[in-house]
Amino acid sequence: MHFSKLHVARPFAVLLLLLPLSVAAAADVPATRQQDASAKRIARGKAFFMRISDELGRTLLFANEAIALVSEQADNAAQGLGPGNKANERLGLLEWYHKYVDWLSGMSAELDLEMNNYFLRQQADPGSARYDELAKGSRKLANELDERALKLEEEKKKLEARMRQLNAVILDRRIPVGKDALQLARELSPANRDNPRDRQGPRYRDLTDDEVLYFQNELRLDEERQKYFECLAELEKYEEAWLFLKAGEFEKLYDLARVIGGQGPGRLAYAFRDMIRTYEADRAVLKRKNSELGAKIHSITGTGTLGTLDRLEELSRYYEKMKYRYERHIEWLGAQIGSYQADLIELGKEQ
Repeated sequence: MHFSKLHVARPFAVLLLLLPLSVAAAADVPATRQQDASAKRIARGKAFFMRISDELGRTLLFANEAIALVSEQADNAAQGLGPGNKANERLGLLEWYHKYVDWLSGMSAELDLEMNNYFLRQQADPGSARYDELAKGSRKLANELDERALKLEEEKKKLEARMRQLNAVILDRRIPVGKDALQLARELSPANRDNPRDRQGPRYRDLTDDEVLYFQNELRLDEERQKYFECLAELEKYEEAWLFLKAGEFEKLYDLARVIGGQGPGRLAYAFRDMIRTYEADRAVLKRKNSELGAKIHSITGTGTLGTLDRLEELSRYYEKMKYRYERHIEWLGAQIGSYQADLIELGKEQ
């Protein structure tokens, strides 16, 4: 009888001994899940930082390549290898590029510092202010290029007016009496040719062959300078479009940075999908522009004056450089789209 009681009591005692262990193990399950979720948020934050750091590095490389090309063109113009020894237009653009690179380098260094601090602290929120600053800075620089383009257009119109005046003098082979023939191109005005206050009408003298040759040479140089205006306008147009595209991407990254370290899977999934839509749209835009550049490169032919050939070679090199940039970014966007799609799948497993 005593043995039976003892036999019944032992399983109960064992159960009492195991009960605290079972309760402790059950309590550890939520803690483990919470740690896993936190680790995944930190991993997503690290991946986010690495993507943006890589993109800023690539964008900085593209900008430095453009600086090298414009610097070479400015040097050639200053040394008399360009038409009319005109380098000021390129120097103005070169100054803008240096400003762009300095800003981009500073932003890249600040982001790398934030990334290092983030890895050390192991925080789940990478912050978002830096991406908002990148978006605003890109738009500001694009607007500066637009202002440059307007000024360039004004200079081009002045140059074209002067060319019309020169052309009229060459065709007529005469100038108003009392004017210095060799300075006439800088002083001519349509009013000089038909002044209502001059009752005797305008008075002219014939140009010598040497004077005609001088004006013809100056007109040729101005025609070449006009073509370089067009070349710079093309360069600025594509660079401005690139900056506006990057500004749109940074705006979406700003939205993503605000939620990537949070615990709301719904908001994060929406931000991932929004990022994918943005990158898909940007890739479509760049593919169209890439085709456009390809057609322009194909249309450039090796005919014309030496000055025209120089301009075409310069323009062709710029087209090639921008086409290469678009192709590399199209590839990068495709890789990012795949990464964010994989993130969406992983996020679905966590819910």
